[in-house]
Amino acid sequence: MAQKMNMDVTSVGNWENGRRALTLEKLLLMSEVTGFSVQYLLGFDDPQTDWTRPLSKASLAVMHRVPVWTAAYGWALVNNAIRSLVFADQTTVRIDTLQEKIYGFPPVLAYSLYGIGEPLRMDEVMERERVWVEPISIDPKLSLELLGWYHLHDDRLVQNEFGNRFYLDTYGAKWLAFDNCFGDEIVPQE
Repeated sequence: MAQKMNMDVTSVGNWENGRRALTLEKLLLMSEVTGFSVQYLLGFDDPQTDWTRPLSKASLAVMHRVPVWTAAYGWALVNNAIRSLVFADQTTVRIDTLQEKIYGFPPVLAYSLYGIGEPLRMDEVMERERVWVEPISIDPKLSLELLGWYHLHDDRLVQNEFGNRFYLDTYGAKWLAFDNCFGDEIVPQE
């Protein structure tokens, strides 16, 4: 932050610790550097930041340990100590080298379909002919490829029309099932 504001680190530390007050000029500069409104920086509840729009890389400077989302990698935590995004599989990508947009929340329709409500219990899965399957994976592309409607097959697995299958003994570890999904028709259960 001090570097981006062209200031001494001690001055910024004094603001953080409450030993010195920010001048209006410095508060406006901080707002410009971080991308957050003055109201938000003063502690008001309404941040005036639209988290569904791409975040500026400059705003990540004050977002240490805040979750962010990218289309290619999925969810990550901002780590300002190493100026990187850290993903669930411990992959790190330096913020200054990232070419794609970064969001506070995935944009609307980034994932068009997803399960509705609570996941089914295993005994409920066994009672259904057809279930909506959500893979549990840190790979967003794989998850999108495998999610969908599956049919119970041989009381051992669920399988979709393309031959993709999930075994029942991996339920809760590799996949979850739902009665229905958002964005698709309601499927009545018999």
